[in-house]
Amino acid sequence: MSVRESQERSVSGRSAALLCMVLGLTFVGCNGEDKPPTACMSPSFTHAIGTVAGGDLFLGELTSTCTSVEVEVMVNSLSGIFTVGFDLTYPASVVRFDNHTVGPLLLKGSPANNPFFFVSNPSPGIIQVSATRFSPDPSVAAVGNEILMTLSFSKVASGTGVIDFDDSPTSLIEEVVLDETGANRPASFQPDHGGIIMVP
Repeated sequence: MSVRESQERSVSGRSAALLCMVLGLTFVGCNGEDKPPTACMSPSFTHAIGTVAGGDLFLGELTSTCTSVEVEVMVNSLSGIFTVGFDLTYPASVVRFDNHTVGPLLLKGSPANNPFFFVSNPSPGIIQVSATRFSPDPSVAAVGNEILMTLSFSKVASGTGVIDFDDSPTSLIEEVVLDETGANRPASFQPDHGGIIMVP
């Protein structure tokens, strides 16, 4: 073998090794073994509610990745929605709350003023939410199931737990939907309007 051929083979070998490192994959030509890439196990959320009725606020899964899951807060067939308040509990040992995304419900009708969403995570395992439109924008109606907002979680450790509305005596936020006059709307947050989150 000539010196030139030896140099070309050496460069070719280094290039192949570098490609294997960059791709992070193992197949024939890398380490001499035929191993498929490891499939990820995504977190999942399964809602507990059976039959959804008018006025129900409930949780459902929107999307998931290998490391995260998005849970949507849905409102079913309710008119006169101007202000919404609630708090949620979630298993902090299993998932971490990351952020929220405003859904289309309170943005209906191209409001003159952007709706206000205050979402806090005062301690692991608790999310507090207050959302409202502003005058002169009118209240809105959920026709069928509509998304109020989306909550994003990322996995902390394998396990299962419950994400649900908190109407216990220790809850600091009242579960309520109000119209533009401040009157209560017939909204239902309980029982079993949350669900089970599972992290493999």
